[in-house]
Amino acid sequence: MGIYLVDVGASSWAEGERATLLDEALAARGLPPYPGPPAAVGDFEEKLAPSMDDFAELCVRHDATEFLDASLFVPVDFVGLIELSVENSYDDVTKVFSAQRLRAAIAPIAAEAGLPAGLPSGPMALTNAIDDALTFYVALFQQAAEHSLRYGCPLTYI
Repeated sequence: MGIYLVDVGASSWAEGERATLLDEALAARGLPPYPGPPAAVGDFEEKLAPSMDDFAELCVRHDATEFLDASLFVPVDFVGLIELSVENSYDDVTKVFSAQRLRAAIAPIAAEAGLPAGLPSGPMALTNAIDDALTFYVALFQQAAEHSLRYGCPLTYI
């Protein structure tokens, strides 16, 4: 058991109100709708097991904490969080954050943390390879942003 950050496929995205509510929120910001993930995406899954305390503290120092409140990351560029009135696995509202903004927010954090090059990727790769909690979370959010943007798919917690 535990909390996992996973990508959302096309069939899952089409279910429920999430897609419609996001498109309405984007339209209210003058942005085009998100077309949803492609039929085939990569496979992203990581378990959030270690404590986030050191990582959260580093985010505070970089004034980059907004994404920590998100429960859905999408490959659409917008500022701030978008709040959708639809439940997710952990809350009665879904808070959406831009994967582009996540990538930008995590870059200086990764530089300060000295994130090594050549980290493993693939389902549970970071979970199984990195013991240091700070390095794990920096790598997790860096790879999550890159995955979302590369494959055009959202990521969410389950």
